[in-house]
Amino acid sequence: MDEIEIVAIYDSEETAGAVSGAMNQWFTWVMEGNPEDIPELFEDFGIDTEDYALEAGDTDWENPPVARAAGTNVIINAETSETLDLLQELAEALGAYEVQMADDE
Repeated sequence: MDEIEIVAIYDSEETAGAVSGAMNQWFTWVMEGNPEDIPELFEDFGIDTEDYALEAGDTDWENPPVARAAGTNVIINAETSETLDLLQELAEALGAYEVQMADDE
């Protein structure tokens, strides 16, 4: 399993803060929540959370990823070899105008 760092760039610090909060809630829900009771985490961004409904067994995460806002960036740290594309897709769906691996900067 690889430790990855994704950097997603948003239009404002407020948006980055809101996105990192929603992503962290989603990570926790995937690991601990009821897959039949899907919370509304992404609807404020125009995304149906149900489109990203996963169960803990659908991922290779031993621990949930962590998203943190740093200015207009959201930095996502995860140990995964299977969900890189999904995490990048989610960051873009939540409004990032650029998403890249930290190594690509």
